[in-house]
Amino acid sequence: MIGKYTLCDISGNDGKNGKPVWIIIKGDVYDVTTFVKEHPGGEDLIIEYAGRDATKAFNDVGHSIDAIQQMKSFKIGVVDNECQQQCVPSREAKTQEDECCRREKKRKGLFSLFKKNRI
Repeated sequence: MIGKYTLCDISGNDGKNGKPVWIIIKGDVYDVTTFVKEHPGGEDLIIEYAGRDATKAFNDVGHSIDAIQQMKSFKIGVVDNECQQQCVPSREAKTQEDECCRREKKRKGLFSLFKKNRI
């Protein structure tokens, strides 16, 4: 089943502290955790974009048809376009993920308040 993930969800999966490695390519979300060490260009290239949009880097390098076909097996979902805000930690947040979650909860809370007050 294909899921929808916010940028906040994705940014929390950056491969640090044992977390999975997710990347975005053309609006699709891929869990490449098991592929990182096998990547022909080296794992550093994937880790550099872990938890972020790697579309430009992916396109700039160019990939074979086989690589593009193999990529499909790592797809876990799509980016949730309802939450397009960038996740930049504030001084109060201990981690980027904390800040993203705080912003996402605030956004959802404001949205539900707006819906409730509509006529």
